[in-house]
Amino acid sequence: MKKIGTLILLLISSNIFGQNLSECGIDNNPKLTQVESEYLNAYLNEKLNGFDFKDKKVIFITGNSGNRIGTKMEYFEHIKKWDEKNSKVATGIDILTNEQKSESGGYDVIVTYWVKVLTEKRKNKILIGIKANR
Repeated sequence: MKKIGTLILLLISSNIFGQNLSECGIDNNPKLTQVESEYLNAYLNEKLNGFDFKDKKVIFITGNSGNRIGTKMEYFEHIKKWDEKNSKVATGIDILTNEQKSESGGYDVIVTYWVKVLTEKRKNKILIGIKANR
């Protein structure tokens, strides 16, 4: 009986995700909209460990070694493309400490996509660079 309830919940939530996805990534403002926050909270649920994307400012990073700063629009375009294939984008999150938030100019989290390894050295360069460029 539990399995049926879980299956129904998954089917309902997948329709909700699809509807909300069209409203995600419509600009490159690093502060997420409510819809984007809700979508990422559900999409990355297993990786959050209590983190909530609501009202968060996000740095999007891509490239094998995290060597390129992406954009919110690019990230959600990848999600939309892979969603059509019923698949997910390889995504990770790195929640910033208070010191790192200050270093970056107020960002809360790094969302990585298609990144194999994000070293601390590379992350520090990103945090310093993002503050200088934005």
